[in-house]
Amino acid sequence: MEDSHNYLLSLEMSDKLKEIYFLEPFILDVKVKKYISRARSFLKNRDGRSLTYILVNSQPLLKDLDNAVTTYQIETEKKTENLKNVELFIFLIISLTLVFEALFIFRPANNSAKKKAKELISQKKYADMITEINTNAIIAVDSEFKVLTFNKSAQDMFGYSANEMINTKLIDDRIIPIKYLDRHNEGLKNFMRTGKLKHSGIVFELDGKHKDGTIFPIRISFGGRIEESNRIVVANIQNITLEKEKDILIAQQSRFAAMGEMIGNIAHQWRQPLSSISTIATGAKLRYKNNLISDEELDDTFTKIKDHTQHLSKTIDDFRDFLKEDKTIEAFKICDVIDKSIMLTEAIYNANQIRVIIRNGNSDLIINGSASELAQVFLNILNNAKDALKDKGIKNPIVLIEIDDNDDYIIVKIHDNAGGIPSEIKTKIFDPYFTTKHKSQGTGIGLFMSKKIISKHFEGTIAVQNRELNIDGEKHFGAEFNIQIKKINI
Repeated sequence: MEDSHNYLLSLEMSDKLKEIYFLEPFILDVKVKKYISRARSFLKNRDGRSLTYILVNSQPLLKDLDNAVTTYQIETEKKTENLKNVELFIFLIISLTLVFEALFIFRPANNSAKKKAKELISQKKYADMITEINTNAIIAVDSEFKVLTFNKSAQDMFGYSANEMINTKLIDDRIIPIKYLDRHNEGLKNFMRTGKLKHSGIVFELDGKHKDGTIFPIRISFGGRIEESNRIVVANIQNITLEKEKDILIAQQSRFAAMGEMIGNIAHQWRQPLSSISTIATGAKLRYKNNLISDEELDDTFTKIKDHTQHLSKTIDDFRDFLKEDKTIEAFKICDVIDKSIMLTEAIYNANQIRVIIRNGNSDLIINGSASELAQVFLNILNNAKDALKDKGIKNPIVLIEIDDNDDYIIVKIHDNAGGIPSEIKTKIFDPYFTTKHKSQGTGIGLFMSKKIISKHFEGTIAVQNRELNIDGEKHFGAEFNIQIKKINI
């Protein structure tokens, strides 16, 4: 890929192409070199940051490369048109002055035509080269559903050679799983009939099919081109198997981290009841040995111990409900999830003397999704706030939770007065594996998973800023997590 890119840079470029490759905002040369560098780093070290960079930047880089190809095509078409005009002009001049000036006109015109033809061939080779070196599969189909382009990445991805695919009709299940085949064929027919591509520019996550029958996840987008006698659909496909495997791994790690937090919370929840049971039992035993306890007092002692053990049992049930993998999608009140999250952290907050304040603008706000997943988001933010308040030794530590809504979203703001997040790390806290804690205390995937849950499962957003708060007439400064969740129509 690097050799091909360097070769392309050695070719003669127009001012427009130089702008795309070397000037802001495109600077395609820098982007390609950085992408190659990250790819080398990933091949050498298998590091998560390089893989994340590759996954995030492949699609934008492809768009820039597509832009370069389009520019080349436009310039080629213009040059072709200019060449036709030049040739026509030469033909007229030759026809009028053939006898007198043939030797002076024909030879220069012939050399000019050869030069321009050579330039056009070179530009076509460039466009073809960009298609071939693209790390995504590029497949083009004409109005008869015949495959026109099946680049090297497509061959590697689907297991078929270009010879097996070119000029064959893409209407079967060779590379398209059966479950998508009807929609695929209907979409092609509709475009060929109307010239309108229903899902142009939209990126889908679907499945592809390898020659050996293996089904694998892909990310795909479509583009259409209408010519005088033909209509062409181009599919841009990315194999996201590694990305999906990474998502599963991160989800598992997030779950383990949540379990670790829960164990700590359970320990704090149990400490007071166990201490009470121990005190009650010890006191009853001493009074019994000295014949100082009546049957009624003994019965009352057993009742108190039973009440405490039931509380312990309920604690286990509460935490088990949070950790269970059943992600049932249902409508629920957001205040119920917040109350549950506060209850799960209540003991550890009390142990650190952290005061929780709730300002609820509307207690009947309903959302749709998995309540346990949303609780995971709130618990992660509440635990992070606890850690920040504890580590910084804040006097009078406070966590403020505000619940409100607008026409489209339910808004939950969680503030603390721990002094805020340093500006140099504020933009990184939602990155996977980024953490300011010691490696024994955190994995750095909690906020990453929280953002993913909110965006993918609740059609919302999560952001953070530092701001000043006024609580009970006193000014406090700290971080504010702003969570916006899509409303549902009831």
